[in-house]
Order: sequence, then structure tokens, then C-alpha cells
Amino acid sequence: MKTRTKRIIEEYLREYPETNRYLRERTLQIIYPYRETDENVGGGKAQYKYDQSVVYTAISLKEDKILNTLKHHRDIIDDCLDDAGEDTQMIIAELYFKRHQQYTMDGLIANDLIHVSRTQAFRLRDKFIQHVAEGLDIYDLSDVG
Repeated sequence: MKTRTKRIIEEYLREYPETNRYLRERTLQIIYPYRETDENVGGGKAQYKYDQSVVYTAISLKEDKILNTLKHHRDIIDDCLDDAGEDTQMIIAELYFKRHQQYTMDGLIANDLIHVSRTQAFRLRDKFIQHVAEGLDIYDLSDVG
């Protein structure tokens, strides 16, 4: 896997803990959009016009690309975490989910938080990142051959 692809996946993993907040904020932006006040005082306005705003809001929530992308990323990472072992979960949580990580990979091993060798720990991390990349359909052309 190329470094560029790995960094993209790592960035998604770092954003993962905030995904639910991002989803909530985006949903509120769609439900309560900014609307400028109408300065057309006394202008012609249809009296019996049916308000379609609820329908448009529902369609916007269903079809919003940002919302759907965030949900997709969250679901893929959730599935990969469910499939991962305890050591892999600990590695990913410490290296990517914490805002200020307390341990490096060596620190996780030295403090017996994970029970694998250093080489195996890096393999577990890389395998997890590869699994997420496959779930998100992110491939390098160098990987196809």
C-alpha cells in the first residue's frame, strides 16, 4: 500500500471519534438552513401555496453526499473494528482515536497493553488499515497487478 493511501485511511481513523458530532452538525445544517430575511415587504406572495419544506428537507437528508459519506466511513470502520482482535483494537484506539496519544507502539508493548511482538503489532496495524481501505474501495494502482 502506498504511503498516500495509508495516510488517507489514517486521517479517516483520526476523524472517526468525532464522526457522530459531524453527522449531528450536518443534519442540523440541513434541517435549519440559513435563510436571508425577505425584504420584499408587501410583495406578491401566493396565498394558497402548499409548504414543501418538510418534503425537501427529507429528500436533502436522504441524498446529502457529505452525510452519506460520513455514515459510510463510520460503518466501514465499525465493521473493521468488530472483526479485529483485542490487540488490534487497542493499537488503533491508542494511535488514532485519542486526541493526545499516551503511548507509542513500543509503549503499548512495554506496558503489556498488547501481547504481541513489535513486528506483529505493526503488521496488525497495517492489516487493519488495509481492511478499512478495501471496505472503502480505496486501491492503489500499484496494488493491482
